Amino acid sequence: MNNKLSKDLLKLIGSHDIKNEKDLEKFVDKLMSGQLIGLPNGVGNPSEIARSLVEESYELDDYYEAKEKVQQALMIDEECIEAYEFLAATEEFPNIALVFLEKAISIGKNKFEGKYLKENRGYFWGLHETRPYMRCLQAYAECLYLIGKIKEGISVMEELISLNPNDNQGIRDFLLLYLIEDKQPLKFVKYDNMFKDDTKTFMLFNRALFAYQTEGNSENATKKLKSAIQKNKYVAPLILSKKEIEETVSSYFIGSKDEAIYYCIGAKDIWYKIDGAIDWLKTNAKIK
Repeated sequence: MNNKLSKDLLKLIGSHDIKNEKDLEKFVDKLMSGQLIGLPNGVGNPSEIARSLVEESYELDDYYEAKEKVQQALMIDEECIEAYEFLAATEEFPNIALVFLEKAISIGKNKFEGKYLKENRGYFWGLHETRPYMRCLQAYAECLYLIGKIKEGISVMEELISLNPNDNQGIRDFLLLYLIEDKQPLKFVKYDNMFKDDTKTFMLFNRALFAYQTEGNSENATKKLKSAIQKNKYVAPLILSKKEIEETVSSYFIGSKDEAIYYCIGAKDIWYKIDGAIDWLKTNAKIK
């Protein structure tokens, strides 16, 4: 739905003086029975209206106003995956975010199971209707990891790869890290081989850390580490720094400090969990 339709629709909703859930139910009843006058062309069902409300909520600076719009969206369409995605994304505590994500994923599984899944497995990211579901699965895996359920998080990530082997979401970056932490070398090799052509910073440092974990201070491991350091000179100092990484990044270019920050946000703690890895990194990065 384009911005004009969204604004027209929201204007229409506003003109009906919706103050509470009962008013909203009356609005939906009229919508479903075709009694509404002034409905924008191209807007014909509650799910479209709900999605439009969620889209509008992201543009609001006031969190409570945005949340109210999302709650309205759920009253219009209780199966609006995007609404649960918003609630999870704006939740501070992973345990609470998980509740919203579990609801979204349950809805997605019901919508996309059976024949749909059989026909479209492998192409889920390329389908517009499944993208919110895929984003919720990714967020779910991240939350599981944050609360210490690493094996469960890995399982969700593997499902994401099976739904979209091209991995447009970059799931492999964190999947390989978690496989290192959980000491699952066979799976690491499996997924590393799937993405052997990926030579970005994230993958190069993951491969170096895995080589050290499985081989120790070998010639092969050191060679991989030096290649990774050459790819991005900022990563090693950030890992070795005693300062916490407080910055966040939304985009970066290859070899930049922002790229190094992106990697270290997820990887720094795991490097410290691998015995001897920090001293090995310090020696080869030539940092005192």
